[in-house]
Amino acid sequence: MRTRTSNRTKRYTIEKYDFESSSDEVAPALRRRKNADERDANFDGALDDDDDDDDVEAQDEDEDHDSGRQDDDSDAEVRSARRLPRQRVAPIKPFAAHTVSADAGAAYRDIEPVPADSHAVKSYVGPYDRGMRRQPLIEVWYGPRREHVQTTQRLLDRWIGWPVLPPKLVADRGDLAEKGVWSQGFFEREAGLAEGWRARVREGSSGGVRRRALTAEEARPYELSSRPLPVLMGPYPTQREIRFKPGDACSLSQSGIPYDQDENGAKTPAGWILDAGGLVLGMDWATRRGEEATQLLALAVVPHADQESYDYEAEHQKPDFEKYGTVQLWEYRGERAHGGIIRPSTEQPKLQRTLCLDCGRAKRVRWNPACDYLAVLCGGGIRVVDVDGEADGTYEKVLGPVASLILSDEESVKATAMAWASLNRLTVGYSDGSVALWSVYPTRLLSRHPVHHSGVIDIATGYPSMPYLVASTPIGGCAKLLDFRAPSYETTEVQINSVSWQPNLLAWSDHLLGFFSAYPSANALNTMVGYMHHSHFPLVRRIFTSECFLSCLAVGRVHPYLLIGTTDGSLWSLNPQCELFRPRHPPADRIRILQHEHRPAELFSPESPASARGASRVIHGFGTETNRHFMAEARAPPKKGKGRKKNDGAGDDGGDGEPATLMDPRRAIVHELLTRVTAVEWNPNHGYGCWAAAALGSGLVRVLDLGIENVPDDEEE
Repeated sequence: MRTRTSNRTKRYTIEKYDFESSSDEVAPALRRRKNADERDANFDGALDDDDDDDDVEAQDEDEDHDSGRQDDDSDAEVRSARRLPRQRVAPIKPFAAHTVSADAGAAYRDIEPVPADSHAVKSYVGPYDRGMRRQPLIEVWYGPRREHVQTTQRLLDRWIGWPVLPPKLVADRGDLAEKGVWSQGFFEREAGLAEGWRARVREGSSGGVRRRALTAEEARPYELSSRPLPVLMGPYPTQREIRFKPGDACSLSQSGIPYDQDENGAKTPAGWILDAGGLVLGMDWATRRGEEATQLLALAVVPHADQESYDYEAEHQKPDFEKYGTVQLWEYRGERAHGGIIRPSTEQPKLQRTLCLDCGRAKRVRWNPACDYLAVLCGGGIRVVDVDGEADGTYEKVLGPVASLILSDEESVKATAMAWASLNRLTVGYSDGSVALWSVYPTRLLSRHPVHHSGVIDIATGYPSMPYLVASTPIGGCAKLLDFRAPSYETTEVQINSVSWQPNLLAWSDHLLGFFSAYPSANALNTMVGYMHHSHFPLVRRIFTSECFLSCLAVGRVHPYLLIGTTDGSLWSLNPQCELFRPRHPPADRIRILQHEHRPAELFSPESPASARGASRVIHGFGTETNRHFMAEARAPPKKGKGRKKNDGAGDDGGDGEPATLMDPRRAIVHELLTRVTAVEWNPNHGYGCWAAAALGSGLVRVLDLGIENVPDDEEE
């Protein structure tokens, strides 16, 4: 049975939904139907083909084309509308955007609408804004859970009153611990797990000798230069010369000179200085429990000749080219003073042992956060060494590491960075841009992901509160944050292409739940440190602006303070809370702890004592200064009768982007290579958290007690 043509060509008008208007009235323009008698005149012979719906749709498409319709999307909507009964649909009203209060019971926040612009696919959309300050910023970063906001407020009350250096005694803020603020009892539980895990590792081992002491002849390839280094120390300008040889160390007073040479009756020990004999590329403090425990510092040392000019084509063909690696382990002891605080003792630090590896230079060291296992990056792989027992400065060769994390089937891919995620998990960055997660025992490659297009130069994890978050910085490209719980899709990045030439510039702050790094910038004169909160990683807050290039940084583990080393030999300290949560005015403070200067041996005559390794000078005693975020350029005086324009770029940019005058060429001053601060680390242990170690390019290592002794008068002896 054939139907009439007029019954098969009915049209319905597509209603235009208005998502912006709040009106409920819809007035579509209805088309008039053609005369049914005229269309049915040739009904008997009109259809010579089959009556499929496709022919009808094709006929309708032709009629639409004749009427001037060219939009394919509109045609699809027309065809869809024919199959549906005619109905009247009210427009959808937009949601009213609102912010969830910290006191609200709901733990969710409305998602901001995605911009319609197709070019804004990689841009950030959310409640966080660069102009946020103080309480609104706290609610966005740490909300909407009320307990998290309250914890943040207690942390601010605890530390923000000390803008440049941490106090040794802090006010009691309830249940806040020295470590693990966001995960109460975490370290106690981990210590219990570590005992059982270490027992399984020892049971599963072959029982062979893991290390053995070397004879004097066997240790000769691992020994560094024995040439002396004269150092000018003490108050400026009345400094005195102290000579150091590799392995020498002494205790220092608050005047910056050896404790036994200070004639001041009120002298107090303030730290130590030692000569590592080479360039310290990486160092780390061991985790120790108990306030009477000896503090252990590991140093990855390479000869200075590795970074000097030499004929690479001729040297790298030798069988022993950069084959031997050394890691020095130094012991430090503290003594309890009045008020229960711990000061550095007057005893000289002790070189416990020197670990020797014949698989390449040791470039990075990281202690296991729960036991005495030391991860060493050398020869393009990771060796995990069991360091237990006492020693007396002996050279010990590593024969059987606990684990060797090596990509055996990819010899050209080398490990370049590492960080612990737990007591049995180690994250590793590689020269091909990939990031991997390893199990130490049993030794397994759990996952590996292509994250960057160039080699990874820095990597950090959110241990202990968020160990599954892994941030990495490539040599060239964007800094990225990866979630190892869902690595296939949970990732984000800073949308700024930059070149990172210096390692040791990425660290996690467990107090602030974010990462500190060199400010991501494509500017060659970038000298800023930025902060990236884990939940708003793409937006960077500027924390510190230096007058020269950055070389290293470290964040406290029992406090939120930040240490920054620069290429001019300066070591800076500040409280980033004062910079992050302050109003726009007044600016925060910072302090230069010390400044190191080195002159190479080529500048001295052969008769001079400095002709062997050059000479160094260490200056201290600087006062606090304003944390400036710009450097004014020298400008020509304005012409007479013409005032200065309002926005001429002489000041700050008013936001958290790059300063308008960042292209000042004075930032690109090249300092002597061995003047720089190569590495810096805070002590992670309870009672010793104010101790910091700073390695200088000349081979010197300073261990400083930076805590302010805020002991009440009634508690003094």
